[in-house]
Amino acid sequence: MSESEILDVQPDTALVRKSSDLVSRRERVRGTVYLLLDTSYSMSSHGKLEQLKRGSLRFFSEAWRRDYEVGAIDFGSRAYCLLGATRNFYTFQKRIMYLGADGRTAMDSAIRLGTWRLRFKPGYRAMILITDGQPDYPEATLQAALVARRLGIDLIAVGTSGADETFLASLTPKPELANVVDVKELEAGIVNTVNALPR
Repeated sequence: MSESEILDVQPDTALVRKSSDLVSRRERVRGTVYLLLDTSYSMSSHGKLEQLKRGSLRFFSEAWRRDYEVGAIDFGSRAYCLLGATRNFYTFQKRIMYLGADGRTAMDSAIRLGTWRLRFKPGYRAMILITDGQPDYPEATLQAALVARRLGIDLIAVGTSGADETFLASLTPKPELANVVDVKELEAGIVNTVNALPR
């Protein structure tokens, strides 16, 4: 995805506001969501990485409208905090646009890092896992998801080609919070997860 294409992704509400407007909206933050973005090597094929980026930006816009702050963790062979929870669209956009795909699928590390980031956040807390593959360590991934659930953190999963829907459903508190979509529908699948956030 080129820089110009990413810059075309604009919120459909006035995210371009005076800084004082954005500060005032922080008082109404309803909760915090972390996107767990699979950037393993397999995401470089079939336009999946580009859809991941665009879907993430559109998700941010919709979550912003609903008064949520959003952070991002990317994971290949290791998990990294790409950006702490924020309501600044342009800071989020800047980090997302430079994502690249490489490495394996350290899904367990991503869930643990997301849980750590969310553990003391007020309001509703959730992680949205977006992946096209199998975790390096399935049992460790299940255990990490269980810890998050015990802390009251919801895990929502979006999978595409190569992902195991049954496994993803086992990570979520409710099976309906896991969905596997066609590669061409990945962007829309990411955006649609906003409907699982409490209003």
